[in-house]
Amino acid sequence: MKKDGQIIIIEDDKDDGEILKEVIDELGYDNEVIILPDSTLVMEYLKKAEIAPFLIFSDINMPKMTGYELRDLVLADPNLHDKTVPYIFFSTSSDPETIKIAYQKAAQGFFTKITDYEEYKSVIKKIIEYWKAAKVPDSN
Repeated sequence: MKKDGQIIIIEDDKDDGEILKEVIDELGYDNEVIILPDSTLVMEYLKKAEIAPFLIFSDINMPKMTGYELRDLVLADPNLHDKTVPYIFFSTSSDPETIKIAYQKAAQGFFTKITDYEEYKSVIKKIIEYWKAAKVPDSN
């Protein structure tokens, strides 16, 4: 994980992706924010040498490939796995089974999409601040 690296948003709903990007930008972080609306293109993007993500925010219910399936691919790739990038699920669903599966996929967090903007901003700030402060293995 590179703390000044990209914040990757994997979200097929354009509005949801833009709102999350807006929140991160409004909070004043210098990290570049990348929105990837097609989950099937994520692996190719993450494998680029110049990409050193700080965080990944992923929706679960997406067409073509779910967030769970994508997470499995990331975990199975030794180069991506070694980058120690926190993978955080955001979903409209909050049923116990959805949350259980997310953590079985070694997610570093599961959050429901919040409709109150200020509350949403507060949650995103806590997530980013936590990972900025966290100690992780050197992945250079």
